[in-house]
Amino acid sequence: MATTGRTAAALWAALAAAAALAAAVLVSFFPPPSTFASSYPPEHPRVRPGRFAVPACNGLECRLCPYECFLPEGAVGRCKVRVNYGGRIKTLVYPGPAAAKK
Repeated sequence: MATTGRTAAALWAALAAAAALAAAVLVSFFPPPSTFASSYPPEHPRVRPGRFAVPACNGLECRLCPYECFLPEGAVGRCKVRVNYGGRIKTLVYPGPAAAKK
């Protein structure tokens, strides 16, 4: 009875190793999409450090507006004002006016 348990464990270990190898091959042929860095390079005049963000899970939680968006790497918030850029919150509207009068 003990050998069947060991055989099953060895089979599961072999299947896990095969799945990990298949995932590595898949990622090598189909790399993940590029992040936000390709569309707005760090030296872009509108990309500036932002505030009002806290680390959350595997990204950042923006606390600038009432939406409190969760921003994984490269994601832009619902308000289109903040972005997670390399694990840090950045603002995209730095030189723009805060309010405009008609």
